[in-house]
Amino acid sequence: MAALTVAVWLGAGMAAQAQRGLRDPNPEERALLMHYRDVINKILDQFQSDDWKESVDYEITDDVQVSGDPDVPLDVNELTQRTYNVRKGSALYEKEVAPIIVNLTATTDPMEMAQIARQKKVTTLKVEVHFNRLCVGMNAALNASQDLHLAGPSFATQLRPDGPKQGASVVLLFGNWKTANWNGNNSCVRFKFKHPAHQPAIENVVIQLDGSPERINEVLHNVDWRPVNDTLTEKVPAP
Repeated sequence: MAALTVAVWLGAGMAAQAQRGLRDPNPEERALLMHYRDVINKILDQFQSDDWKESVDYEITDDVQVSGDPDVPLDVNELTQRTYNVRKGSALYEKEVAPIIVNLTATTDPMEMAQIARQKKVTTLKVEVHFNRLCVGMNAALNASQDLHLAGPSFATQLRPDGPKQGASVVLLFGNWKTANWNGNNSCVRFKFKHPAHQPAIENVVIQLDGSPERINEVLHNVDWRPVNDTLTEKVPAP
């Protein structure tokens, strides 16, 4: 299901942008986008750690362009994505990764190698950030009993991974998702925008974390998520 979320975000979003054309943001849109970029980068900077090597895959740039997507108030041709891998030689690497490698190289027995490999933990983490998402892939409709109750998001929940050893997948929703509807045909939650198309407004932000369950649990509870709400055009009251 985690892959479905990415497919909905990237497949539908990028295809719409390619078909409907791009333009430079006007001054009001640019100010909104630059503020959004600064806030999100400060949030993600809190992920940095001596144990994890960070790669900035994509981010909102000064050359960002606005798409003509009629389904949302504001849409752009860029996204924010960072990837983290356990840093070779770090304390975490020496504790979790190095012993597995040593044990694997010490045997040629296929069954023993398979057993050792199963002990290996997920050593990567990917975070994607999008705004003004029309439909976000989920396992089911939003259910209060599935909420992780984090300070900042209006709703946060764990998704079912695509298969074994894929790690954890968690999605954080910011904005007024209380009025969102479940779309069973597409297995996604559809957001209801208040602003019409082509307006300089950000009504929701969606952050998805995929990878190491241990690292995800750490950042969920150590990162201050509340400033994400400062990027929203309409502030959402705290639950």
